[in-house]
Amino acid sequence: MDRRDSLKLLLAASYSSILSPWLSAAHRPPASSATPSDGANASLQSGRDTATQAIAPVFTWLPMGEVKPAGWIKEQMTRDLSKGFAGRLDELCPEASSDIFGSHRNSGSAENNRNSAKINWWNGETEGNWRSGFLMMAYLAGDKEAMRKADEYVRHILAAQDEDGYLGVFGPDMRFSAAGDLWTQACLLRGLLAYAELAGDERVHKAVLRAADLTVSTMGAGKTPLASGPGGYGQSHDLMISDVMEKLFDQTGDVKYRDFMLSFYEEMSQTARNADTNLRNLLDLDVGFADHGPNTYETIRVPLWLWMATGREDLGRASRNALEKLSRYTEVSGSAVSQEDVARLKPDPQFTEYEYCATKEIQSTLQSALQKTGVASLGDHIEQIWFNAAQGSRLPDGSAISYLTCDNRFHCDNLSPDGMHPDPQSKFSPTHADVAVCCNPNATNVAPLFVRGMWMRVTDGGLAALLYGPCAVSTTVSGVRVQIEENTSYPFKNKVEITVQAEREIEFPLLLRDPEWSHGTAVACEGAAIRREGGYWIVTRKWKTAATVALEFRPIVREVPATNGEVALQYGALLFAQRIEARKTVTRTYPVKGFEDTTYLPVPGKYEAFVLPASARWRGFGLKPVYLTEGTNPLRPFDAPVVTLQGRLPRQEGHAEIAVALVPMGNAPILRRVTFPIAP
Repeated sequence: MDRRDSLKLLLAASYSSILSPWLSAAHRPPASSATPSDGANASLQSGRDTATQAIAPVFTWLPMGEVKPAGWIKEQMTRDLSKGFAGRLDELCPEASSDIFGSHRNSGSAENNRNSAKINWWNGETEGNWRSGFLMMAYLAGDKEAMRKADEYVRHILAAQDEDGYLGVFGPDMRFSAAGDLWTQACLLRGLLAYAELAGDERVHKAVLRAADLTVSTMGAGKTPLASGPGGYGQSHDLMISDVMEKLFDQTGDVKYRDFMLSFYEEMSQTARNADTNLRNLLDLDVGFADHGPNTYETIRVPLWLWMATGREDLGRASRNALEKLSRYTEVSGSAVSQEDVARLKPDPQFTEYEYCATKEIQSTLQSALQKTGVASLGDHIEQIWFNAAQGSRLPDGSAISYLTCDNRFHCDNLSPDGMHPDPQSKFSPTHADVAVCCNPNATNVAPLFVRGMWMRVTDGGLAALLYGPCAVSTTVSGVRVQIEENTSYPFKNKVEITVQAEREIEFPLLLRDPEWSHGTAVACEGAAIRREGGYWIVTRKWKTAATVALEFRPIVREVPATNGEVALQYGALLFAQRIEARKTVTRTYPVKGFEDTTYLPVPGKYEAFVLPASARWRGFGLKPVYLTEGTNPLRPFDAPVVTLQGRLPRQEGHAEIAVALVPMGNAPILRRVTFPIAP
């Protein structure tokens, strides 16, 4: 099934009817658990408040840090911190080191706007998003020096918090009145909430509560208008304070956070009437996406959460429509059209591009949807994004990313894919400061957020493996300490061993997502009852001493259709590409050794186009997986490919066959071809 089709499943019926009865935890909590706050507006109090209709999510997030990376994922994080821009962005550009949340807040007399657009909140987005990613990476990787730097920054931020709780980028004369205020707060506070869990620091959690409570009390219904919400890029990003309010609502149960966001979203829907994700436009399936891609794709999370938190079916229909619309713009790699704007463009693998910011926001939105709905196919799409689009837009050593990326990339040289227009985002850079330092900070969040979503708690009991890869879990089930080791080189190989150990005997189910691309997954665990339900294998037994669940996925070489009539080739969770040899040009160097901006053109005479013969479709065009060991490092699998698809295919010009070795998309991040024509 194509990933665009998997999203369309969400249109078929309400989520609760998609889920099997065993998995459907969409029960209605008692009215006493969600009483309207005193500040709720009149519409909420007079019939639109449907708190007693709230829908419980299928899965519950584990606290950040209870799932930690292992194997190649941990190695990538560690390397990014020590050698990549993720650990040194503050040394590479002033946007990340201006201390906009502390000593250099904006005021009427002095604006902190040293950036390419001279916008006074941009540096808050840069610093907030980068610090959030850095804080998470430092603790998840267990990097002592990075953890020290993280602790130092958090102490500095807490010392800068105003007496009334404000933590933002504006001074007293500008705060709560300027565009970008709530957005930049969200960028920082998301990281602080994660840090509070990772470091076990309740002081940090209380600091975020104080900041959020000030926002609610200042800008809630009937108070200061939420005028900074709707409008342009920065103004509409303000709605993403929702991420903070949702987390606090989950942690505290206080409905003031939900009611604040419901008012905010309703106001945005009234005042930003042309916005992609206002309620009216989301309820109309015929209205396509046109706005700034990252903003559109992140904002889908807002009605999704509010639907679950209130049970309002108009919000439910809007969120289902939003995911269906997202499917229209989804590229074969899993990301979606965002050349700054979506512009209602079809996802052409050669001529439409996607931002790294969009890649991160789509991943985050789909993880939110998976947590809430339990629809297993969403896990396939999340893995598609991180293993393919995200890895295929970064250099393996973490020293640079491309701001805009095409699935088929024949040149990367500051020109648009058709070569007709300037495209300064089309290069590799550790900052992209000449355009905007937004994608690089966001890139540091992708791996930590993926790790956070690998395992979750089943709301009705048990644990669920939702995204696969090497990791370790330390959590509790019904008050009993449970340790899990997930040993695997997935997605490069398709065997996973999950070892479970409990401090005392306890029975509970493990849910294991079964990818749609696996044909006849094998599951074994001694002494366990095993059954498949919906998109999950359910393994139930009494756990105590170490017991191992063995999973073996069984992929075939499968076609992923593209809008240009060609197909991409996928094996397991990996998309495979024809690597094109490139000639590098350095266009900028940085004071920090090892960092540079680079462009690339193909080496003449090295690229041979081929076609896929229709007569061999039934056997994967004759391509077979070949695993490599010589010159490879399993902990750095994107440096040199550890798996390839090999065979012989006819040239596009003429009928002579050539030897072909396709590599995972992340092994061809610079120039490549991902989709291929099928010849009769």
